[in-house]
Amino acid sequence: MNPLLAAHRSLQQWQLKTSSRILLSSILFLLVLVPFVIVLVRTAALYQDRETIFEALVGSDQTIYADQLYETGLVTIDGKEFGDLRLKGYRILDADGHIINPVDATSLLISSAVPREIPAWLLRDPSLIWTVGIVLLAWCTISVWLGLFVPFIYSVSIGVCSWYGFRFLGLPGLAVVVVGICALGYSYHLLLQGFRFLYRSPRPVYAIARGVLLEATRTKMALAFLSLLLVILPVIPVMLDADSPLRHQVQTMLSRSLGTTFAIAAFLTVFLGCATVAFEMRDRQIWQVLTKPVSRLGYLFGKWLGIVSLNFVILIIAGLSVFLYLQYLRTTPVSEGLEGEFDRFAVEDEVLTARVESLPVFESLTNEQISARVEELIEADTEVRDEAHLQIQLRQKLRGEVEDQFLAQQRSIPAMVEGQPYARTYTFVNLHDARSAGDTVTFSYRFYIGAVDDLETYKAGFEFNGDYNTRHPVTYVPGMTHVSVIPSKYINEDGELKVTIFNLFEPNAEYQYRGTLSFDKDGIQLLYKVGNFESNFFRAILLLLIKLGFLAALAIAASTFLSFPVACLVTFTVFASASMSPYLSQSLQYYFPPSTADLDVGGVALYIQWAFEHLVHAIATAMVFCLDAFGSQRPTDQLVNGMLITWGSVLNSFVKIGVIWSGAVLLIGTFILRKRQLAIYSGKG
Repeated sequence: MNPLLAAHRSLQQWQLKTSSRILLSSILFLLVLVPFVIVLVRTAALYQDRETIFEALVGSDQTIYADQLYETGLVTIDGKEFGDLRLKGYRILDADGHIINPVDATSLLISSAVPREIPAWLLRDPSLIWTVGIVLLAWCTISVWLGLFVPFIYSVSIGVCSWYGFRFLGLPGLAVVVVGICALGYSYHLLLQGFRFLYRSPRPVYAIARGVLLEATRTKMALAFLSLLLVILPVIPVMLDADSPLRHQVQTMLSRSLGTTFAIAAFLTVFLGCATVAFEMRDRQIWQVLTKPVSRLGYLFGKWLGIVSLNFVILIIAGLSVFLYLQYLRTTPVSEGLEGEFDRFAVEDEVLTARVESLPVFESLTNEQISARVEELIEADTEVRDEAHLQIQLRQKLRGEVEDQFLAQQRSIPAMVEGQPYARTYTFVNLHDARSAGDTVTFSYRFYIGAVDDLETYKAGFEFNGDYNTRHPVTYVPGMTHVSVIPSKYINEDGELKVTIFNLFEPNAEYQYRGTLSFDKDGIQLLYKVGNFESNFFRAILLLLIKLGFLAALAIAASTFLSFPVACLVTFTVFASASMSPYLSQSLQYYFPPSTADLDVGGVALYIQWAFEHLVHAIATAMVFCLDAFGSQRPTDQLVNGMLITWGSVLNSFVKIGVIWSGAVLLIGTFILRKRQLAIYSGKG
């Protein structure tokens, strides 16, 4: 026997002994516990220093510390010196003597005290250390007691050798890829074995779910998708543009990694969900299952449970890899000096956070005012005025146009005339949380400038709460989103903030009627932090799992009465329709089928057109009603933009998508399966 093979088998047998498991668990526990305690102590001290600096900067002596920082780049607080010589000449106070951004100033001062031997992302928050420590301990313990210590050693050995070997050869990117593949591959194997252990119960549902997991590991189709995922995820960080701002790198990493993960998991779900039932019916294997004491619903639910468990494994390993790399990336400025630090702060404030948006309050027309304006439009058009059926057809459309036009007028600011700028004031309300947080508020704006050249830059002006001292000009590019940081102290006690926008563009004499500044419904908004990225990321993973659960139920139900290729086609069609439902819903607002008043008794073609357009409208409306909950949930987009994913949206999606629609689809599949003559089924249709 080969000596290596013999050593492998001996090690395999040794790790299965209870005494060996206890010994290995103790060793791994100490290897994790010792650095865990060291990092926790250092983090607690750093966190205390951070609190001390923040309280000093917002306290009564903030002017003294600001002068020290400006003159030397260093400040002395409670006998400790913080700062960096690079900060010399840096001002942290505004014209009124108030600190502009105490959070960023604190981060700048504390950066020199961060120990270099410990990963910076681990030192952000003591609670993050606890989470990482508990996950590592659980990971090691489960590896030992599931009999996976040998694969664990092999993965670690290959990863370490690849890391140092490829970096020695000058291939750091390839080193990251290989280490990532090893970590993801072993994690996938570990979690899959964990679910197999959980489903070891002799109950039929769990046995069927366990069979699906075994099927996913032995079929070439499932292995192809899983291998693709394990290779692509480690490659994405290497493909990032190292010269782009850190903010763009983080957003690209989030978008590509989670988008790729969901796409691969969705394809795997559809193909595996359709194959696991359709192929068993084709090969008559379902006879052996349904002759056992298992109901049709239990059979389909077991299949669904197995696919959802597989998706859970995929999302967990992908989510952990993305999360850990983001923690590393967020603490690595791409530019030198203060520019790099401010780039990193932008990541913390705009991407790796959980913000809510606040839109200004616009005036709205009453039903009486809308009706009066509609009547004026009809009376002004002689062709419509004399045709009653045209009036009926257009009234609903005109009501929408009147409302849109009224709102558009409020979002338009004319250009300057003879040096005098026009201005409009917009009020944001219910900002009590932003005021109490004591942090900064982000004002986002995207302007358009009419028929002038959109490739040039233009001037506008802002003023807050009517205070002339806050008035300042800004430069913007039409159609591009810009942000401005506003101190939360601008928000009054009632939770309101008034923003006055000036149009500082003065057109030439020949273009005197052009140059109107305008913006969309969400063209101006306030964004402020209400949570952390970690919990937001977890909720995003849950939403993706819920959507994949519905897709699995749909695939399983379709395969109960359709062949494999047709079931896949139907499932993908519904999946695409559900994903596009938000766009379809928006289109339905502007689509009005012809009225019955347009029909002529002798016009058969008009009847056919009327029936067809009404049928299309009814089908589209039904699709939006059924599938809008699926398409409207876009957790990846929310993460990329740093927007809050609420527990309410997760619960709502769980009830609508995970319970109602997934349950309804499985019940339909159960009803169809009960009606099938499985004993005489040929497997050809």
